[in-house]
Amino acid sequence: MLQLTGHHYSAGVACSPKGRMYTNFKIMDNGEDYLMSMNSGLAETTVETLKKYAVFFKVNLTHQPDYIALGLSGANIDTILTNIFPDSTLPEQNEIIKVSSRGYLIKAPGIRTRYELWLHQDDLPLLWPELTKELIPATEDFWGLLNIESVIPELCQETIDKYIPQHLNQPSLGGVSFRKGCYTGQEIVTRMQNLGQQKSRCYWLTLESTKEPDINARLYNSNSKPVGEVIQCVRNIENGNTELLAVIRIEAAEANDVFFGTEKSHQLQVHEIPYAIDPKAELQK
Repeated sequence: MLQLTGHHYSAGVACSPKGRMYTNFKIMDNGEDYLMSMNSGLAETTVETLKKYAVFFKVNLTHQPDYIALGLSGANIDTILTNIFPDSTLPEQNEIIKVSSRGYLIKAPGIRTRYELWLHQDDLPLLWPELTKELIPATEDFWGLLNIESVIPELCQETIDKYIPQHLNQPSLGGVSFRKGCYTGQEIVTRMQNLGQQKSRCYWLTLESTKEPDINARLYNSNSKPVGEVIQCVRNIENGNTELLAVIRIEAAEANDVFFGTEKSHQLQVHEIPYAIDPKAELQK
């Protein structure tokens, strides 16, 4: 929080005393308040957990269901947004730009150029006609697909308290600092980074099948031994494949030895992580 400057945002996580994440989020400083965005299934438990600590600080925590987040992407998205918001420059990495009375534009991470528009629902009718002139509304699964191919994992209600930040690649994604003071779960998280030998992390996998694994479904290697679990899953309507993020053993990922089901009839393709994983460099953040 001390590193978060005005009109910027950061990724972040919060952990239980056992170092397991109960939320991951983006948080922005809009110059007046801090706004946090996360999977809707995490909001209530996150607020209730943080309230236990908020009593020691001069802060008010509220759940704001009347705010929404829209994902904006496409081949010409920069030009389109410049036309929609002619009085604003597009945000660079980690910047936020105010585009309405209670609306903010941020540049979202990923392998494709894309943005997020955080809006109070009262501002949506004012911007929706302009947005839909050149942008086609899509389902939330499409944004999820962009997150999956970029290996940007998101906790959901089903995966609360299951993973430490390293399992979801959070140190490489800027969600963890190893140079700050103490925090809940720090001993376990920092020990893994300094002394541990990490055996699993998050990967993008493709399943060439109409089957869609459930969240937390187990994945196996060719010897029918469990090697990981699914954390996100969407259908790619362009080719009929199922794309998913899973926390799997690194050795299985590197050998491309991952199957859905013990019968070994559905092998998954493991993709390269599109960003550097360097534990030593992460310790400097």
